[in-house]
Amino acid sequence: MRREVSPLIVKYGYRTLAILILLAIFSTYLLTEYFLSGEKNTFLLALSIIFYPITIILFVGFRLTVVDRIHKKYFHNETLINKSGRVSKESGVGIKGSANISNEEWSFICDSITNKGDTVEVVGILDDNVTLMVKKIA
Repeated sequence: MRREVSPLIVKYGYRTLAILILLAIFSTYLLTEYFLSGEKNTFLLALSIIFYPITIILFVGFRLTVVDRIHKKYFHNETLINKSGRVSKESGVGIKGSANISNEEWSFICDSITNKGDTVEVVGILDDNVTLMVKKIA
C-alpha cells in the first residue's frame, strides 16, 4: 500500500509544522478562553493577538530561510540525472525503495522490481524533489 506524504511535510518537515500548529492552537485557546470566561481578562486577549502574528512570521521565516536557502544552495536537480547508485532497500514496481546515490541515501521509484545491491540510474526527479525516478541497469 502506497502512502502519500503531504507536500507541506516534505517542504517544511514535521518539527517545523508541529511548532507552528501548536502556536496556532495555543493562540486559539487563549482567544476562546477570553470570550468564554465570565471575567474579561485583557491579558488573554493581548496574548492571543500577539501569538497569531508570531505564528505567521515564523511560518514565513522558516519558508525564507530554511527551505529556500538550503534548497537553492545544496540541491540541484540536474546534478543527479544519469548518476548511478546501489539499492539499499528493495522495492516493487511503483513502490518506494532507497538507494545510495552520490554518497547520499535517496528514496526512489522504479518501473521494475529491484533487489538490494542492484545498480540503478537516475532518469528523473518527482515533483516533491525528494523521490527519484530510476531505471534498473544491473
